[in-house]
Amino acid sequence: MNAFCLPGGKIVVYTGLLPYTKTEAALAAVMGHEMAHAVARHGSQRMLRTSLEHTFLTGANFSMTNMDYQQRQSIMTALGAGAQYGVSLPFGRGQETEADELGLIYMTRAGYDPREAIAFWQRMSQSGSAQPPVYLSTHPSHAQRIHDLEAFIPKAQAEAEQWKQR
Repeated sequence: MNAFCLPGGKIVVYTGLLPYTKTEAALAAVMGHEMAHAVARHGSQRMLRTSLEHTFLTGANFSMTNMDYQQRQSIMTALGAGAQYGVSLPFGRGQETEADELGLIYMTRAGYDPREAIAFWQRMSQSGSAQPPVYLSTHPSHAQRIHDLEAFIPKAQAEAEQWKQR
């Protein structure tokens, strides 16, 4: 049960996700979400963020070369964990939320009912697949996604109306 977008825009949808999409409109929600990752260049942003984190950690490690090895290792472990849980994971969740919003706009512009995105995430939340705690995940919880999508629907509908008038 997964879909993803590679840097460069190639989109993959595993067939295990199809029983949860159930409708063409829900599949449009998934595809819109993945298209949004490509349009927003999230893959490139992640690669840049990873490179910056690596550069920071390398510099921090280098600046502590005169320090006791055990103490330096403890500090580097703390810095690495801080970068992961304080920067990388929240950044990933932000990208997922942005892709949810843009994807909802794309599917609505294409003539699909945006409420189908909510129905899809409701089905996903009942799938029985375990979700890690949010602070350990690059993705928002299903409940948070549903809440956010409900809030994004008016904007998506307004954008779709403007799109029709072009």
